[in-house]
Order: sequence, then C-alpha cells, then structure tokens
Amino acid sequence: MKGKRLWIAIGGIVTINALSITALVWLRSHDSQSFSQPCQVHTYGGTNYLVRPLETAVGRIETGCMVIVSLRLENPNPFEVILKREWFVLLDHEKEYYEPTQLGTIRIPAQGAVEREVFGFVIPNEALTGLIALKVGQQYFITVKSPRPYTLPVGKDQFVVFRQKDW
Repeated sequence: MKGKRLWIAIGGIVTINALSITALVWLRSHDSQSFSQPCQVHTYGGTNYLVRPLETAVGRIETGCMVIVSLRLENPNPFEVILKREWFVLLDHEKEYYEPTQLGTIRIPAQGAVEREVFGFVIPNEALTGLIALKVGQQYFITVKSPRPYTLPVGKDQFVVFRQKDW
C-alpha cells in the first residue's frame, strides 16, 4: 500500500513538472512571436511600409550601454520608399529620446524589402530600468524591452542578444 502511494506521489510530481515546463515553453514562444509581429506604418503623405523586429542586442560600453535593434523593412508600394535613419528613435521609460549612432538614408525597393537593417543606440545604464520602445514612424512605436528592470550580466564590449521583448 505504501509503495503504491509513493508511485502515485511521484507520478503527480512528474505530471506537475511536465505541465510547468510546457506552460513556460508556450509563454516564451508566444512572447517571441509577439515581438516579431510586423507593424504597418502609415505616413501623412500616404506612403506605408512594414517594420518587423528581428532581434535586440544589449551590451556595456565605456559611455553606458549600447542597444542594437535589427529590423526587416518591407515596402508594399509600387515605388521606392526612402527613409531617414534619424526617424528611428529609441525612447525610454522617462521619455528620453536617443538617436541612432549612424545617420543617413534607407532605400526600400518598390514591392521589395531590406532583410536586415541595424540601428545602434548609446543609452545610459538607468534606461534599462524600464520600458524601451523604438519609434518606427510618425506616432508608431514598437516595444523592444519590457518594463521590468534589467541588469547587464556581461562585461565591457560583450553583448546579449534577445529575440523577444521580455528582458
């Protein structure tokens, strides 16, 4: 009788662990999918384009932190779209704006895409204590970091890559 109860208890523990792992995998997968959802951006001039985040990297540098955001830009229009890199601005939870480290233009061919456009931003360490969003168009923002505080576990000039916004 005692042996049977022991096996039932072990079976219950194994079942609870399996369900917990399944729920964790589902939540991680769902968060990753929501991060990479495309955002359709409309301009006042009628031009539209799609922005899909691919990944975010964060690391420590001498002057603070470097956040690198990789995007896929798609143009459904029958004409070329030219975007200025300075239109893509990082915004932290205190409403501080950070311009990209590289300026210039991005050309998206007619009904084509730029598979990977990389934007780098230098931000203070305090900006990692809350939400971080990327402005991708007039009044369009995508979340690249959750509101939870984040402490960099890496040394100087080392980066951690995220493919979700829950970091």
